[in-house]
Amino acid sequence: MSDQPETGSQRPNEYLGVYSQGVVHLTAQVDWTDGTFVSVRVAEPLPGRAVDGRELGKVIIAGFGLAGRWIADIFDRHNIEYVVVDTNRATIDAQRRIGRKVIEGNIAEEATLHAAGIESASILALTVPDEEAVLTATKLARRLNPNIYIVARTLHSSSGMQAAQFGADEVVKAEQVVARQFYEMLLRKIGKPGLASPAR
Repeated sequence: MSDQPETGSQRPNEYLGVYSQGVVHLTAQVDWTDGTFVSVRVAEPLPGRAVDGRELGKVIIAGFGLAGRWIADIFDRHNIEYVVVDTNRATIDAQRRIGRKVIEGNIAEEATLHAAGIESASILALTVPDEEAVLTATKLARRLNPNIYIVARTLHSSSGMQAAQFGADEVVKAEQVVARQFYEMLLRKIGKPGLASPAR
């Protein structure tokens, strides 16, 4: 496996890294010149949530597009067992060939959740780009395993609120991510930092 996840459409100026003893160590080689400006976004562990990978139960990744592959990279690096759920035959075959455990099926169906091991899973990452499937899977998973940690992806903020109501612990709202990206890009273009960030 390469040092970087299989990112496909990943922007060429985005890199993963780890901070250690005052230095950020990137997971990919770069050819930057001295004095290159960088922006660092910290992924801090939540208080009381940091655990040894061996203490986690099975993790389920629903959808193996860009987001699913980045998530798998995290689990690979920490030796955490996971199973992928997807409906794309080419993706399923490719991932099985390299040794990943993959379940073919719709994550919004109870039978698929059972096949993926929902009862003993500790985390469910719903990365599929189908809001209805995400909302249905969130409700089902919360009922089948009340203690599971659910991260859900939605396109719109309104759907994100629904996912939270249905039991998602965290929600990634694509609409807000896009808005933030536009804000940051245009702020860099104008070159005059604002006094406050926009309303969320």
